[in-house]
This record gives sequence, structure tokens and C-alpha cells, in this order.
Amino acid sequence: MDGVHDLGGMQGFGPVVPEPDEPAFHQPWEARTHGLVVVASLALRGLAGPSRRHIEAMGHAEYLTTSYYEHWLAGLEARLVAAGVVEPAELAARQADIAAGTPVPRRPDPDTAAFVRTLFRPRPIDDPEGPAPWFAVGDAVTVRRMRPAGHTRCPRYVRGCRGTVEAVRPAQPLPDRLAEGEVVVEPFYSVAFAPTELWGDDAEPGAGRVVVDLWESYLERPG
Repeated sequence: MDGVHDLGGMQGFGPVVPEPDEPAFHQPWEARTHGLVVVASLALRGLAGPSRRHIEAMGHAEYLTTSYYEHWLAGLEARLVAAGVVEPAELAARQADIAAGTPVPRRPDPDTAAFVRTLFRPRPIDDPEGPAPWFAVGDAVTVRRMRPAGHTRCPRYVRGCRGTVEAVRPAQPLPDRLAEGEVVVEPFYSVAFAPTELWGDDAEPGAGRVVVDLWESYLERPG
């Protein structure tokens, strides 16, 4: 989605500074949030829409001042409200209780936890029934100029730019449609761009190339 929910290539946010040996979760609540989102996705399948839609409905200021797993938690809360599992007033009351110091309730249930783990199966990386790729390694491609109203994985800074297909990847669901609950399988590609193609004279000298993974519908042959 264009806007603050897709910061790829936006100026003014400073460099991305990797954390050495970064753990998967910095706090226990992040791990619990991850687990809750996985379970909710199984339980709410087909209800209230995908979680991504609810995350991208967060306000700009709230999104920019909260962390990655806070985004997940806000999206989960909104999804549960939309599905009618919890009322907004009930959620707000429990949040106030916890903020005031009420202990977080715990209910260990190893048998149910073990059962839930049997339900989760990672989606296969490739889809043997997916369509044949339209482009091949070495093909010149241009990224379509687009301004989608909803979710997309096509960064703004590559739109309208010309690149070269570096690798053809197995077909996968298009994230733009998956965010709306529809599975549309497409091939996708690793596309290499010269930095000067992306940033012109502002490109860092000798920076090599920039490789971006792009789905087929984002691309067209140069005119």
C-alpha cells in the first residue's frame, strides 16, 4: 500500500541499521502475539478479511510510533472486533485493567497447544499448477507505473524503471490479491536495476546493482 504502511524507498526515515544477531522476539509478549495471530488466522479463516488489511487501516501517527509486533497486535485486535469475537468496549476495558496492573490471565493447555500445531502447515514455496513465466533470465523489463488503492509489494521507487530479469522464481500467490482474501498465483522474478536508473545523479558511485523481487503483473516489456 502506498503511504506510511509501505516505507520502501521513502526518504526522511534514515538508514536501515541491522541489529547483530537479532533474536526472533525481543520480548515474551512478541512471541505470544505471533502465536495468537497464527491461531486466529486458522480460526477466522474467511471471516473479517486477512490480517494485512487491518494493519494497513492503522492511523499514520499510530503506525509510525509503534513497533513491528505492535502492528501485528493492532491488526489482530481489529480483526477480532470485525469478526464479532470481542466487542470494542470489552477490549478497551481489558486493556485498561492490564494497564492498571491487573495480572495477565494465563491458562496453560498443552493438549490444545499440541493440537493447534498440527493445523499449521507452511504454504509450499512453489505451485506446480501455476502459469508459465512470461519473462526469462536476461529479458529487459519495465516496472509498470501504478498507484494501487490497496496492498501491494511493488516498491514505489522502482515504478517506471527499467531492469533486467536476473532469476525466474516459482509461482506464488500475488500479495496484492491475497490481502483481499483472493488467491491468484503468478510467477515472480528477481529484477536487477542500475542505481542510476532508480536515483539518477543521486545514486552512489560504484554502488553495483539493486535487485528487487517483483510479481509478473508488475512488469511489462519496454515500449
